[in-house]
Amino acid sequence: PRSAIQHPRRFPLVALSTLQINNMTAARGTRSNLATLSLIIAAAAGLLTAVVTITVASPLRSDDQQRRQLTTNNEDEPPIEEQSLIAMQFTANPYAGRDKIEMIKSGEAKLASLRLTPDSLSEGNGRVYGTFCVFDDQLNKKDPAVYPTVDHMVQTSDHCNENRYTLPLDEVVEAVTSHDSGSIRSERLKKLPLSGMLFHQGFSGAGLIANALTTFDNTVVISEHSAIRDALNACDYIHNRFKSKGCSASKHQELVKDVISLLSRSSDSNIEHMFLKLDSASSVYIPLLREIYPDAKWTFDYRKAEHVLAKSTEQKRSTCVLKKRQPSSVMASQATEYNVDLEDLTTHEVCALHLSTLVNVASKEHDSTGTGMLISYEDDLLKEDALIETILPYLGLQKEIDANPSMVRARVEDVLSTKTNLRGIHSQDVDSQWRSQENVHVSREVRAASQLFMQSMM
Repeated sequence: PRSAIQHPRRFPLVALSTLQINNMTAARGTRSNLATLSLIIAAAAGLLTAVVTITVASPLRSDDQQRRQLTTNNEDEPPIEEQSLIAMQFTANPYAGRDKIEMIKSGEAKLASLRLTPDSLSEGNGRVYGTFCVFDDQLNKKDPAVYPTVDHMVQTSDHCNENRYTLPLDEVVEAVTSHDSGSIRSERLKKLPLSGMLFHQGFSGAGLIANALTTFDNTVVISEHSAIRDALNACDYIHNRFKSKGCSASKHQELVKDVISLLSRSSDSNIEHMFLKLDSASSVYIPLLREIYPDAKWTFDYRKAEHVLAKSTEQKRSTCVLKKRQPSSVMASQATEYNVDLEDLTTHEVCALHLSTLVNVASKEHDSTGTGMLISYEDDLLKEDALIETILPYLGLQKEIDANPSMVRARVEDVLSTKTNLRGIHSQDVDSQWRSQENVHVSREVRAASQLFMQSMM
């Protein structure tokens, strides 16, 4: 309001001087009872409305008289109960009064995300915080294309949107561990083994594999959970965001284990396999996850260099450009090897360097350990029966396939006929049919950037 008075040119239709306000105040008298005069100021374009509130003196009514006039139109009617406008926007918390830790121990409330501070993983007493809420984490079993990630499932919950709560993660882990080891067997949640991890460049078919995995009755797929992402990149985040190098490697590894351990608890006795589909950027942490889970199978999906770069830099998809300011330590090292400054690179060049980093990490881990399956989108995944005959058996599901091959084939074919991501509630507005053959426009910028940083993929 003050700026509107001091700078009337911003609101060309109405300009009110301090002198005019003083005259208005004097005309009302000098008694100190307050009233509110609201001036509605319309912007010149007619699109913006601002409200300037001016306090003037009023000798006419007491505060109680004003309140009664505002809350009732008739002396015979009861006054309207005043309520916070902010509170009116939220639904009542159906779990108010419930013990939060008990809800987590029973599996009713689940981990939704993490909160990190500059000293969360320092050698001192820093803490990581988890946010928890109640949501259905099995929605992707019913329709994996409509709920392709955990975040899509979280968004369906009013409790998560309005009433989630934050607790120190170490306290939660301690309480859950004590509960699962000491409670009677019927109250314990089953802890699932990590059967496999799906890494990828993005837009390279990992979603097809994840959705195919959800069709089995004894599997659960945790897809791109933000808590796993934030646990994996915690040290890089703390370094980039807070300019701090205080990140303990042992604490970092413990954080990743704690998060995945919390997510591995299940009340469904039929589930035997847990698979993680990571977000594409988390592929730089393959060595870290492999060190923690050496027996888990893993795959890495990649695509023709120019095509994956073209799709990654499309409008509304170009999240890789964020790596200019928030690079992983691996990408920063690769930039140094190329003798380039990330700040000097174009969007296409930053994304090309990022994508090549992912491939290099996966290839190095595959070659040095003899583990993992590198899957080419064009040469492997699109082959007929590749999922059923090669990829799913590698991930440990041969027994399930052999038990009912016709049913598995029918389910997988249904998955392959549908796009992997229909974006939740907007699915009715999207062409849901997946087409393996598509025309990918490769611009001059894409071609130049891929030749500069992605030669090993071409």
